[in-house]
Amino acid sequence: MAEQVTLIAPVFVSAGASAFRVWVLTLRRSHPDRPAGILAIFREVDAGGAFIAGGKSIECTYEDAVAETLLAGLNVANLSVKSLERRVTERCQLDVKLGAGAISGTP
Repeated sequence: MAEQVTLIAPVFVSAGASAFRVWVLTLRRSHPDRPAGILAIFREVDAGGAFIAGGKSIECTYEDAVAETLLAGLNVANLSVKSLERRVTERCQLDVKLGAGAISGTP
């Protein structure tokens, strides 16, 4: 099963939903036209880890200097030790942009 987070206190309730998974991850470097940014969208998944059609979503965003710092860290991260999805999920939880919960599954 793919990595997912099961929230301690669910923020939404949909039939069959038990967890959330990273659905979209956008990384944007700083540019004269637009500041650096990171967007992670988590979507509801069922007990088997499959996305639920029309399921709820939670957005986690970072902008400007914070995004630049996070991007620099991701560039040197050893993703064979901890996956990108897990790092993103943990960071969003740490910054209280995603509720607390247990991360399970493998990349």
